Amino acid sequence: MTEPTGFAITVPDSWFEIDVHPDTRNSAISALVSDRVRVVPELAPHRAALTRALRGVARTAYANGAAYCGAMVQGFDEALLTASVTVTILRAPNEESDAASVTAQLRSLPRIGADGPWREVVQADLPGIGSVPRTRGVTDVVLPEGEGWIRSVTMQTFVPFPGERDGRIAVITGSSPILPLTEDLLDLFDAISGTFRFISPDS
Repeated sequence: MTEPTGFAITVPDSWFEIDVHPDTRNSAISALVSDRVRVVPELAPHRAALTRALRGVARTAYANGAAYCGAMVQGFDEALLTASVTVTILRAPNEESDAASVTAQLRSLPRIGADGPWREVVQADLPGIGSVPRTRGVTDVVLPEGEGWIRSVTMQTFVPFPGERDGRIAVITGSSPILPLTEDLLDLFDAISGTFRFISPDS
């Protein structure tokens, strides 16, 4: 098979796939929200908050070098339930992108206190790809442009590109600040990550 040149990932139909580029994201998100409100009129009262939330997700994704960003924003009375999944392509340290080398770079973080951050290192089995390293837990995510940080449910799945000398890793990151739904969100991020696949010119 020809070496992969890209990737694909699938998010639920209710999610938004977001243009993260600064030159186009604001207008693209406005059009995206308008289309969704037209289909789901119940979202109309949340239109402004929805737009702000998606622009914030896009800004953070771009600052972190994401090549892809999908987001969920659901309104409940005056509150918004938000989550995002991004894919970032990175060069592996020392060009060693095999799963064992990546796993050796990951560190767990024991939970301290009921509300403290924690992280565990596990192995995930992705259909068509195999066993890859993953971290899951609650972490403090730094916001772009000096806006501080936010404690979030976070899952990162590290998928080496095929090929012994490729040296690239696709990092699939699921994140949400809705801590009371930690286990449900981790299950959701696991399901979305399971749709990831590499794309090659002959596929």
